[in-house]
Amino acid sequence: MTNHLATLIESPLMRIVNSKWIAIAILSLFTNVALAQGRLDLAAVIASGNTAISESVYGVNTTAYVESGGIHVVGEGPAKNLDIHASDLNNIDFTSEELNSVKTVVIRFDNVSETSSSLNSAALSALENLSDVVLLFTYDVQATDASSFNLASLPAGVTTYYSISIPE
Repeated sequence: MTNHLATLIESPLMRIVNSKWIAIAILSLFTNVALAQGRLDLAAVIASGNTAISESVYGVNTTAYVESGGIHVVGEGPAKNLDIHASDLNNIDFTSEELNSVKTVVIRFDNVSETSSSLNSAALSALENLSDVVLLFTYDVQATDASSFNLASLPAGVTTYYSISIPE
C-alpha cells in the first residue's frame, strides 16, 4: 500500500496538481496584497451587506469632531466616531480621554489641495479601538484617485474605505 501511495505522489499528474495549488496560493497572496494597497469602495461594501460599517458610518452614534481648535462630543456616552477634516488631522491630540472609544474615523477632504500630498496618519495609532477609517471626498474626484490615495502610516489591522459624496 505504501508503495502505491508513493508512486501516486511521485507521478507526473500529482506533481501537476500540486503545482496548480501552489500557483493558486501564490496568485491569491499577490491579489490580497494588491487589494490591501487600495481603499475599499464604501458604497459597494455596504451594498454587499456589511451592516456593521453602514451603522458605524451612517448610524446614530456618539461622535467627536473638531471645532474652534477643540474636540467636541455630540451624543450620550463615549465617542464611537471621530469626524474630522483632513486639514485638522495634524492638530488633534489622539491620546485625549474623549477619544478612547473611537472605532471609526471619517476624514473629510473638501478640495484638491488637501489631497495633493499624503497624510501621515501615524497619530491614529493612539486610538486603541480604531477599526475603520473612511476617506470622504466632498469634491469631484475620480474613484481610482480616491481608492489609491496615500494615507501613510495607518495602524495595522485598520480597514480603510473611500466614499465620494459631492454636495449639490
